[in-house]
Amino acid sequence: MKRTHQLPSSRLLTLMDQIPFFNRITLDEREQIIRSAQIFVADPGEPVIEKGAKDTCFYVLLSGSVRVELEPGGRLLAELTPGDIFGEIGFVLNTPRTSYVTASRMCALLRVDQTLLNRLAVSAREKIKDQIILKLATTIERLNEDS
Repeated sequence: MKRTHQLPSSRLLTLMDQIPFFNRITLDEREQIIRSAQIFVADPGEPVIEKGAKDTCFYVLLSGSVRVELEPGGRLLAELTPGDIFGEIGFVLNTPRTSYVTASRMCALLRVDQTLLNRLAVSAREKIKDQIILKLATTIERLNEDS
């Protein structure tokens, strides 16, 4: 996975417009995110997150898709598509990664960490935190239904 500066701001705004994660974030706030953002691209088969790694960021999938597995090439836990977020548990709890995430199609990812959040207006930070809470609550609800 490599950081890219090749995606123009207009393209990033277009991608963000299509992703529910950003629905409540204003155009000014999105532009602020883009100015401070780290955008990464991953080729098919390339690891994005490795289980056990220590990292304090999460990702918003802007394009492409990724596979979530407990072991590389193991049982598929989830296939994520544009708009999905992942890595939020490590971000919130500052704990090692709990699964492997691998690009299944060429993908573009927005990396969100505390440095990025601290550069944003309080209103944008709150909206992003609300999205993380929603994702965690949805995950807990799904796990309860599965058990």
